[in-house]
Amino acid sequence: MIRSSQKNFFSYSYLFGIFLLAASLPWSNLLMSISEIILLFSWLLEGNLKEKIKLFTKNKTAVVISSVFVLHLIGLTYTSDFSYGLEDIRKKIPLLLLPLIFSSSPPLRKEIFEKILYLFSFSVIAASLACFYVLLGFTRKQILQPYEASVFISHIRFGLLISLTLFILGYFFITKKSSVLKVAVPLLIIWLLLFLIMMESATGLICTAIVSVVLIIRLFLHTRKVSLKIVLLSIILLGGIVATKTFSSLSYELNNKPIGDKKSLPLLTKNGNPYAQDTAILETENGNYVWLNVCEKELSEEWNKKSKLDYNGKDLRGNEIKYTLIRFLTSKGLTKDAEGISALSEKEVKAIEKGIPNINFMSLFNPTARIQKIVWEFNNYSKGGNPSGHSVTQRLEYWKTAVGIIRENLLLGVGTGDVEKAFDTQYEKTNSPLTKKWRLRSHNQFLSIGAAFGIIGMFWFLFTLFYPMFAERKLSDYLYMIFFIIAFLSMFTEDTLETQAGVTFFAFFNSFYLFCREKSVTDSGDIVSNT
Repeated sequence: MIRSSQKNFFSYSYLFGIFLLAASLPWSNLLMSISEIILLFSWLLEGNLKEKIKLFTKNKTAVVISSVFVLHLIGLTYTSDFSYGLEDIRKKIPLLLLPLIFSSSPPLRKEIFEKILYLFSFSVIAASLACFYVLLGFTRKQILQPYEASVFISHIRFGLLISLTLFILGYFFITKKSSVLKVAVPLLIIWLLLFLIMMESATGLICTAIVSVVLIIRLFLHTRKVSLKIVLLSIILLGGIVATKTFSSLSYELNNKPIGDKKSLPLLTKNGNPYAQDTAILETENGNYVWLNVCEKELSEEWNKKSKLDYNGKDLRGNEIKYTLIRFLTSKGLTKDAEGISALSEKEVKAIEKGIPNINFMSLFNPTARIQKIVWEFNNYSKGGNPSGHSVTQRLEYWKTAVGIIRENLLLGVGTGDVEKAFDTQYEKTNSPLTKKWRLRSHNQFLSIGAAFGIIGMFWFLFTLFYPMFAERKLSDYLYMIFFIIAFLSMFTEDTLETQAGVTFFAFFNSFYLFCREKSVTDSGDIVSNT
């Protein structure tokens, strides 16, 4: 029989494991693993295992969501690369472990539950400040892309955590009466939004925008206050106007008109050297044509006087520096010759060396920079440009490759361990334009599941995602629904469950919101109805 002191020890160690796991999500894969080990040992050593297993098996929701782990175990039975499959299984352990532990343990009191959310939010904010410090260049780490400042976990996963934190802060702002929170929360929300923009976190910003729209529409439909309806409608209209103006201001990249008569273009530079005028390629930067008024003889000579990086070499991102230079000069509206080079400042030369191809991308804070890059990617891709290294358009190649694998292995897929091998084979078979460095997996969780387990596995995976929402009546639960929407959206552009940070984020919050809350907390979780 377990003594009271022992029981208290296991209870405190269990709570410590949850607090540590929540705090470690934006920081460290190692701490995530340690916290899960603490949770497991606390759960095991407390005893009553038979009763705990019984509680777990009786909880249909817990069994359903943990069945995703079982799906991966089944996939091992028909895989050829067993070692790769076992490594994949190791990453997926939280999908079984956390539902098992949380569903068979007593729910947390409201104040404890909220303290964990406070700690998680504080940890994310602290991590954002640390990454901002890196972004400003105060460390020895060289930052070539803004997202590289996310030095603790993947910038994509970090963007999801920030997006979730924004809405958790909103929950505290609405439900708490503390004057400190009423002042601090809006400032923290503004900071995290600015940080997402500075990091050019497309996933985090898109998730935040979509969840915001869903909440605004829902509040608009539920509130009876006419004044609030007017405010919400104004916000929707203002957002639509800003979005329309932003995209229309970048439309010049997509609406390139024919250059016209080549005879009207200049033949010689001011130094008397001939220009190359390629009117067939309509690639642009800031609306200017890239391949007009190019004199490589002068570019090579003048660039090598200004930079230690050779004109025919690579920039620090691994791209041809002459291509980066030509794009940068074009973005400034300069001719690509000695005169154009002479107009570059020392700061701009350093930017080109770092692989920055457009003057607009030099600023630490440029809200439209990520959108402009995406527009350029699609424009370049639509004209036959190689998508390698371009985060959005290369995903189109990933998805096409994944669909090809699913078609050839329709019912059961290729198994847990053979996904990577199947992608390598399919890339070769279709003669993909992607270079080997960029021939990655699908970057779409649904397609990853489909490739591994076929349409049967894909349908079951979708069932496990949506079952808890209806079985546990979570449609009006604010905290659960914002997590679900963010996680679900992330799966369209990322293999969310294929990394430790991603799978732990999903498994923790899915189980935490479903099983660690007192019923009274869950029942009052709809802040929209309470507004």
